[in-house]
Amino acid sequence: MNARRTVPLLLLSALTGCAPGLRDRVEDAQAWQQDKLAETEAFFKTNSAPLTLRTCRTLARQRTLKLTQANLDAELARLRAVGAFSAFLPQVKATYQRSGTTETPLTKIPVFGLSAQMQDKWTTETALTVTQPVFMPNAWLLWVAARRGADLQKLVAERNAQMLDVQVAALFYQAATADRAVEAYDAQAEASAELQKQIAALEREGLCLRGERARVEAFHLSDLHNAQVARDNAFAAKANLLDLMSFHPLAEAAPDPDGDSLLHVKALPWALTEADGSLRPVSRQEALAAPLEEWLWSALVNRRELWAQDMAITLRKVQALAALANFLPTLAVSGGKMHSSNSFLAPHNLTTGGIGGVVSLFDGLASISDYLAARKQQEAAYALREDAASALLVSVWQSWTQWRQARELKTVADAAKEAAELDYDETLARYRDDQETLSNLLDKFSAREQARISAVAAAYADALAEFVFRDAIGLGWGDAIPEDDALDTLPLLTKQE
Repeated sequence: MNARRTVPLLLLSALTGCAPGLRDRVEDAQAWQQDKLAETEAFFKTNSAPLTLRTCRTLARQRTLKLTQANLDAELARLRAVGAFSAFLPQVKATYQRSGTTETPLTKIPVFGLSAQMQDKWTTETALTVTQPVFMPNAWLLWVAARRGADLQKLVAERNAQMLDVQVAALFYQAATADRAVEAYDAQAEASAELQKQIAALEREGLCLRGERARVEAFHLSDLHNAQVARDNAFAAKANLLDLMSFHPLAEAAPDPDGDSLLHVKALPWALTEADGSLRPVSRQEALAAPLEEWLWSALVNRRELWAQDMAITLRKVQALAALANFLPTLAVSGGKMHSSNSFLAPHNLTTGGIGGVVSLFDGLASISDYLAARKQQEAAYALREDAASALLVSVWQSWTQWRQARELKTVADAAKEAAELDYDETLARYRDDQETLSNLLDKFSAREQARISAVAAAYADALAEFVFRDAIGLGWGDAIPEDDALDTLPLLTKQE
């Protein structure tokens, strides 16, 4: 009895499947963590050079899951376009039939009361028919719509890749800035520790007040805390960057980012967009001097979002025509060969041929409503393109303004760093000549280190703002800009990227 009950339960469990539980979740979590960590360590074991911005961009495009759906949609759209084209290809149909009866079939002759055999007991029939569409306007328009849809999805995938580049640049900027902040705070902590030793020696000789020693100790503790916070921020920023590249975010084997590679954005080529839409390479100096109107025109011509909007309008036009094409006739010709083994049939081989057409005289309101709906969608596509163009111009102005402000801020930060370094050097010289207090020297030291951190951050922020602006006007990394050896640009990248 127990066995008879157990067998149906096992079969039911096998057919329906068991719901995943805690054990399955634990096994999946362990497998993911081990595999992802092993993959990350194996990759960086042979790629131990510091991460550059260009390397991160390449890895992100190759590995990230953020582009998976867009690339999949583009590939599916391409396959649908190929499938839609099959409506124009010949339709080939082959049939084979073998039939028979237990008794030989006879046909009665009522007049004479006799029965006569009219077919064989077993017969075999084969046929091959080829049908070629001749006039199918609806199928042609559907194929055109499928092609336009594939082009649209390709543009969407390209824009997603460009947006991924901006995201990589932003995360790389955060990681690089945090990494340089760690270096600055560690240097400041080492310097304050050295000052702490000097103060302790002066205190033993009675040349320093207890309040000054306590202030130096507090200053050193603050430096240690700031350095630890900077390390935590750098670890978090690096984890976000690794996660975007589909590596284990907490892997210690991953090298640190090379922050100076951010500055290589200044070596990327520039181009202005002519009235006919062509790109004219220009030097960086010409690009910096170009008015905002030039870049607004470049964005309207080069941004993939507007290309996609244009393609969407074309797609809606084709769909409207396809709705009208339902009223047109379709024509096709066909021909083939037939064979029968029935000995009572003559001839055994037959050649067939024909022409057929279908015209829809009236399908109610279905076709008319489809056409009206397509026209409304076409109008909506026009409106969406106008909105996208307006929003694009605003974003270009904002990014252009932010880039200008970032350049100005970098100039200010460099000047402030130079002034702080000179001020500290002069204060240190006076302190060694017993003409300055230690308290003022510590203030100058702190101001110098903060100015250095601000200068590095401003340089990286300037590079990031430039890259964001390049993306806003549709230039990106300049992959589509024609080469011009006469341009006055910075040297190309020389590090391994």
